[in-house]
Amino acid sequence: MQPWSIWALVAGNIALALTANAVATIWAGQGGRNWALLAVLVVISPVIFVTFGIVSARVGLAVGSAVIDSALTIASILLGLILFGGWRDVSAVQYGGMGLAVAGIVLMQFSKA
Repeated sequence: MQPWSIWALVAGNIALALTANAVATIWAGQGGRNWALLAVLVVISPVIFVTFGIVSARVGLAVGSAVIDSALTIASILLGLILFGGWRDVSAVQYGGMGLAVAGIVLMQFSKA
């Protein structure tokens, strides 16, 4: 598998998981009564796990998890801060933790070789 195709899978996995996070937040905010949103979650969740497995099989579980989970965390943080207005409720210490998450994903880009 070409390196660009692995990164395409990583980007697709993150985009799908971010979509699932947003849909789940909206669904829960509506009291869990919107069955269409629940159906969306049920359909895309297995795809997220399969693409994660494919990436992890190629680059290893440690690196795959670090890259995908950290990038998803950063994307979810930005989504929560910007679209869901979470910036009003975040402390300076929490912003520091978010900064460390960003530093972690940057550091994971350096290979052993």
